[in-house]
Amino acid sequence: MMISGASIVRQLAHRGNLASTANNSRVAAIYLRNASRATVASCNSMPQTTTTSSSPGRYEVLVGNKISNMPSTRHFSDASSSVRDDLSTILAREIEEEEANVNVEMPEELAEIKADIERNWRVVESTEPGNMIVKLFRKEAGSIGGAKVMIQFNCQDREDEELDEGQGMDELASGVRFEAVLTKAGRGLVFSCFTIDTEVHIESVSLRAADDIDAEDDGTFYRGPEMHELEGDLQQALGDFIREEYDLDADFAAFLSMYADYKEQVEYMNWLKTVKSFVH
Repeated sequence: MMISGASIVRQLAHRGNLASTANNSRVAAIYLRNASRATVASCNSMPQTTTTSSSPGRYEVLVGNKISNMPSTRHFSDASSSVRDDLSTILAREIEEEEANVNVEMPEELAEIKADIERNWRVVESTEPGNMIVKLFRKEAGSIGGAKVMIQFNCQDREDEELDEGQGMDELASGVRFEAVLTKAGRGLVFSCFTIDTEVHIESVSLRAADDIDAEDDGTFYRGPEMHELEGDLQQALGDFIREEYDLDADFAAFLSMYADYKEQVEYMNWLKTVKSFVH
């Protein structure tokens, strides 16, 4: 243990052995030199320490005539390696099962619907891996003063609704939330919608600046009324307009749901493979 000069001075002052402050430093220095020599001598006189390996994962430390068992850090390394191997094996199993049971190629039915949709819409996906945003741009301008029309949706933003199938059997119908955006003269009319089964439903209609269409909703603009707050005939008129004017029919609703399922399956397979390569 290292002894400080200040500590020695305090001890000597307490015992009354110091006559003046001027002598304190000299006396402390003498004590420090003696303490240092005593420490070195004590270390040189200690018994020799030897380490031996008696079994995997432990070491025997010989101190004098006594043996002390100490755990080896190799034990923790082996455990970590075993955990990684287990995870890698499970991921490989999941990948094999997905490849055997799920076709990540676009289903034929979806490909046919997509071909029909692309007669009027241009389908655009992000090239960024894992990006789930899909946009559809209307090839022809809308009837409202040449307004441009865009549909955008996140393949993971799903809408599930329990449907009554009769006889006490209920079934979940999976849909997709999306926005239908009409822009002209720097303004955007945004229909917040969702699909259930093969129907398109409207939740709200809002107005935004065209530059804010893709901005995250931070609550700074008026979101518009909820559809259920409007008069029944106004709800019907808005629904008819967006569905019939821009062909948001049963095929369109089916395309959004099927495409979201397909995209999510593709990204799940990519996720499995990426995680496996990361931990391998």
